[in-house]
Amino acid sequence: MSLFHRFFCGVLISLAFLMVNPSTLLAQEQDTVRVQIEHDLERAIEEIDPEESDLDLEELVEFLEDLANNPMNVNRAPADDLMQIPGLNFRLAQNIVRHRNEKAPFTSIEDIENVNGIGPATVSRIRPYITVGTGLKLGRDLYLNPRFWTNNSRFEGFLRFQQVLQEQEGYTRPDTLGGYLGSPLKYYQRFRYTSNHLSLNLTQDKDPGEPLNGPIDFDYNSWHIALHDLGRLQTIVIGDYSVAFGQGLLLWSGGAFGKGRDVISGPSKNERGIRPYTSAQETQGFSGVAATFGNRIQLTGFYSNRKRTASVVDARKGLVNFPTETGFHRTIHERNRRNNLGQETYGGRARVQVPYGFLGISAFHNRFDQEIVRGSQPYQKYNFSGTDISGYAADYRLLLGNTILFGEAVYTNNGGYGFLSGSEFDLGSQTDLLFVYRYYEPELQAFFGVGFGEQSGRPRNEEGFYMGIRHAISSQVRISGYFDQFRFPAPRFQTHQSTSGYDWLGLLEFTPFRELNMYVLFRFKVRDEEFAATDDLGRNIRLLDDNKRTGVRFQADYQANPRIRLRTRFDMVRARATVSDPGWGYLVFQDIRLQATQNLRIDARITMFDTDDFESRVFQFENDLLYVLSNTMLFDQGQRMYALFYYQAADWLDIWIKAATTIYENRHVIGSGLAQIDGNRRSDIGIQARIRF
Repeated sequence: MSLFHRFFCGVLISLAFLMVNPSTLLAQEQDTVRVQIEHDLERAIEEIDPEESDLDLEELVEFLEDLANNPMNVNRAPADDLMQIPGLNFRLAQNIVRHRNEKAPFTSIEDIENVNGIGPATVSRIRPYITVGTGLKLGRDLYLNPRFWTNNSRFEGFLRFQQVLQEQEGYTRPDTLGGYLGSPLKYYQRFRYTSNHLSLNLTQDKDPGEPLNGPIDFDYNSWHIALHDLGRLQTIVIGDYSVAFGQGLLLWSGGAFGKGRDVISGPSKNERGIRPYTSAQETQGFSGVAATFGNRIQLTGFYSNRKRTASVVDARKGLVNFPTETGFHRTIHERNRRNNLGQETYGGRARVQVPYGFLGISAFHNRFDQEIVRGSQPYQKYNFSGTDISGYAADYRLLLGNTILFGEAVYTNNGGYGFLSGSEFDLGSQTDLLFVYRYYEPELQAFFGVGFGEQSGRPRNEEGFYMGIRHAISSQVRISGYFDQFRFPAPRFQTHQSTSGYDWLGLLEFTPFRELNMYVLFRFKVRDEEFAATDDLGRNIRLLDDNKRTGVRFQADYQANPRIRLRTRFDMVRARATVSDPGWGYLVFQDIRLQATQNLRIDARITMFDTDDFESRVFQFENDLLYVLSNTMLFDQGQRMYALFYYQAADWLDIWIKAATTIYENRHVIGSGLAQIDGNRRSDIGIQARIRF
């Protein structure tokens, strides 16, 4: 541990320096929009293991960034739109609407503190996402007036380059032996025009290893034309779009919050409806046409016809596996099966606003043009097979006094069903309590859904009960936590039988003064894992043992002055895999955010990590290029360093540059297969430019 001893001593010294003489601290500037978005994203993903999760969260990044760039007008937005803002639930959204209708419109963001249940902390969190409006309202009879379509117009263009600097195995092999066909450069570009009522977008992306032979040869192309806020016509999208209804059990494309530090808001989803799709996540979203019409009673319909990529089982009989989720087409084999499966989907939704909330029903029918076959492993027993599947769901969200009730029930016509039901209680201005029960049958085939649970992503094969509580002891101290008991009725990956477990988290947040925020987080998880053994008669049997993981984290954020923010974190993990001795993992980092000039901001971090094995791996959320999500997993022993530069070269031009490197002290090979690097260092560089008019 000598590596850690050296760095940890340095961190303790720096932290002690930070806490000396707080009375002399300079006043901190209010959090910028970017800082708040980073906080919300970190809350969403820092407890998610990227090795176990099948969530694509890029769309969640896009959603928060778009919301910040186009703040919601709290004097006009309905309650269900306000609920999309991180930090607002159904009760607070209803209180905002009631206050502006019964008392007076908001003339400033600070006026929102007058709303029942909203204090300075909530206002600070939602500030980047809201506005009180400008007073310029164009009549709905002006559709033929060009100003109606161009009011508040903006054009945004992105160019992004990213690359691993070390040579990987896939680029050294000949094409005929499975090597990559293209360069190691990842290239992304996006062009979007938006106004109050119009959105036009083109997104193109080339992954590392994919060939790019011309400006129209991108492996992934996404586009849309969208109109919105046209009287009773809420939204119409032609092209690529996402769908997010109810609690997400049946239809929800894009990322969502879940278990983590936000113990009250995370398990409950606030639907986004139909939205234009701008993400580069190739396997998400729909492509076709979708529209929502109405106000108190809203009707939505959508149709999608897109190509997917699937592994071929028997080409002569037209048998394939379920579509892949990677979106990679880098080798001859991958490109031979590129877009080899047609997928047609259509469906709709009806939602009605009742005196105490919202009720909705949703449905879809999906057809593949080739037959999907399931695998032969025990955990694949209930996977989808065939060509056609239909799904139906009913959901509710009700506000009864100080209690929010929410839930959704879902059924697919292969006989699978599931449901989620939750209750959120406001026990006074300082305390919130949440209960959520979920049950998803193994047979449930809601493969467009994203359900809350222990298994991130598609809701299936899980039963669980969750309880979360948050309490403000004072304006400086807040405690929160959750307990989640879960069970998997059918085999899951690498198991042959039913398994179960539980998970709890405790969080203590302390803000002794405005410039310093600290928290301590504890998390403990136990989950059944299988192992092979031999009984007294020499027969092979499979038994269960506990897989345990305990984590402790301390973090301090200190605004030394308006130009410098320092952050220190220490993580310790104890992990015991099935029938093995426990391993320990440690992570400590120190980073700095320096506002060097009005136009130049620098984020830099050095991380030291030391883990006994893969089970004791550690994670860190990183600042990155705009719209790039980075939840880095680290194991073995080494250091990781990165620097991110943001420079506003002009009012219309922003530039980001990120350089990162990870050095391992006990490895000479990094990665495996085509991604293998011979050596102990992996370095990445990314460059991004944005133009805005």
